[in-house]
Amino acid sequence: MASLKAIENRHEPIDLVDFEPDEGLVAVAVFDDYIKAGEAGLAILAMGNAYWMILHEERYVMCVVEARVASVCAELDALAALESRRGRRGGRFEYEEFDFGWLSFGLYAAVLIICFVWQGRSDIVTSGQTDVVVMVDGAQWWRAVTALTLHADVVHLVSNLISGLGFAFFVCRFFGAGAGWLLVLLSGIAGNVLNAVVYYPEPHYSIGASTAVFGALGVLTGVGVWAAISAPDRRLSLPRWLIPFFGGLTLLGLFGVGDGNVDVAAHISGFLCGVVLGGLGACVQRWFVLLQRWSMFVGGGALLLIGLAWWTAVAS
Repeated sequence: MASLKAIENRHEPIDLVDFEPDEGLVAVAVFDDYIKAGEAGLAILAMGNAYWMILHEERYVMCVVEARVASVCAELDALAALESRRGRRGGRFEYEEFDFGWLSFGLYAAVLIICFVWQGRSDIVTSGQTDVVVMVDGAQWWRAVTALTLHADVVHLVSNLISGLGFAFFVCRFFGAGAGWLLVLLSGIAGNVLNAVVYYPEPHYSIGASTAVFGALGVLTGVGVWAAISAPDRRLSLPRWLIPFFGGLTLLGLFGVGDGNVDVAAHISGFLCGVVLGGLGACVQRWFVLLQRWSMFVGGGALLLIGLAWWTAVAS
């Protein structure tokens, strides 16, 4: 069989003499673990290719069409090399750093600036701000999204532009541009929802991207906590996860808590939600390596979510 050599490179040699895939299919890999076979399947799907997983003698044989054998084998070899490096390093926390352009950062600035100009010419603040009572009683949860794009004044806008771009840069280095911005947005949305639950049934109103900004800080803190927990060489007398956690809390205290018209609860809510999302994302960071091929679509999903929220707000 033409694919037998490729199979042996990824697994110990096995007898496939009696294995006959359907016409037009070629076996490219074999696994005795269903989870690893599924991960290989995700890598193949991420390339835009179909695959067939066939159970043969209690092992899982991955097959693709003959025309895609070379490219799929190259991708699986790269995935196997990555897993091998992780294995040699004894389970130490490892991660990929993503390269990305500045398009997503320009879109972030454009969305906030456009909405700021729009709110100056139209009464959209009332329709888009977080209003705890109507969010809970009226199920207007889309306000958790729209409120992130509104700002009280130019100083408020510029502050969130600068800090948001700074924190998001490091989030995108770890998760990729599309997925990184989506995580920042989800942190802000979850933060606004949590803030509404905390204040309810008392009336409370707020606007601003700062909930998402501190959500981005929380994502970075969550990544740091996971990195410290998963590292095998703990030589400090105190838990290593306390270092990034208190580092994140320090930044939260410096920039997120203060006098004046500051929604401290929203900042804390965004930060805590970001910690959870960042920690969970760090656990499965290799999934984001596969998502990188679809980064523009993932980032487009974040923009679509904002657009749908505002469409609902205006239509209501």
